[in-house]
Amino acid sequence: MAEHLRMGDSAVDATAGTGADTCLLARSVGACGKVYSFDVQKEALKETEQRLSAEGLRDRVLLFHKGHETMGSIPELRQDSKIMGIMFNLGYLPHGDKEIVTKTDTTLAALESSVTLLAPKGLMTLCLYRHLAGLEESMAVEKWCAQLGAGFNVHKLETINKNNPPYLILAEKTK
Repeated sequence: MAEHLRMGDSAVDATAGTGADTCLLARSVGACGKVYSFDVQKEALKETEQRLSAEGLRDRVLLFHKGHETMGSIPELRQDSKIMGIMFNLGYLPHGDKEIVTKTDTTLAALESSVTLLAPKGLMTLCLYRHLAGLEESMAVEKWCAQLGAGFNVHKLETINKNNPPYLILAEKTK
């Protein structure tokens, strides 16, 4: 994703988590860019905010204590025509409550919003997990991505010599 984004672009971290992806996006879009970061857990947003502040990136990011399924209802986001990257790292917050996980229905709703928010030539990345809590969601997301029309190129990247490792889906909007 870092190689795809340019200074002045906008990006979305659909699952802020520990803030690593939000910081990567903020560095990638530069001081003139904007990042929108979502999480349902206050703990995750606090950790993300601390990380952003420590790296001097806080002013580039809007944090939302909301689920990623709400991204399509955020006026600033709907009006931003420069969204060139959207990242999803599904599952649960590392070192957090493993009972709080992303859900299939809200993730699919967020993906529906993402395809309209993403600018032409924009890239969406989805890190998916095959563990018990994430299996249903990963299968539904894969099925959803497979039905994306000719306006997208969709790729799947996975490790084949490990037991149930996470894998990545890349969806590039071509038009």
